[in-house]
Amino acid sequence: MVNFKQILPYVLLIAALIFGGYQFKQHQDLKDEFSKLDNKYNALSSNSKVEVQDDAINFLEAFYTYKDRPKRENINGLTTKEVQDTLFQTYEVLDKEFEMPKDLEYKSEIENVTVYHARDEYDTKAKVLATFESIITINGKKSHSKSIAEINLELKNKKWIITQYKTLNDVSNFEGN
Repeated sequence: MVNFKQILPYVLLIAALIFGGYQFKQHQDLKDEFSKLDNKYNALSSNSKVEVQDDAINFLEAFYTYKDRPKRENINGLTTKEVQDTLFQTYEVLDKEFEMPKDLEYKSEIENVTVYHARDEYDTKAKVLATFESIITINGKKSHSKSIAEINLELKNKKWIITQYKTLNDVSNFEGN
């Protein structure tokens, strides 16, 4: 017959190994879950509404405030290259084919910017509707017009970057959720 005192250390060793493996697995699962929640918390706290709104307004002011014509370098770091290419393709064609008259003073600025959010919180993507008043001054004469825009943003390196921009004719064209 096998002595219980001889088997007991082996039984305890096997139980300790099983328990240790279980604890290790639980620790890894908790660590993974914590990492996911921490990423989500950072996205939400870097948030959401206020930061999305501020970065959208910064983009609008950088793009629409200029003398003579908009400058690509004003929106560097605020948008993707694709958005810049889309916004400036018309100006680049005009620069090659059309020279601004020397006696023409052209200035653009915006005011009364309002950003409407489709959601209260964002994870890593956002879509907003912006309204603003565009003021164009040509040789000292001002012209005011209301503008509406749909802006898609994405959180990259803790900053909201514009990934798509389009002006809208009507609010009903907004594709927000």
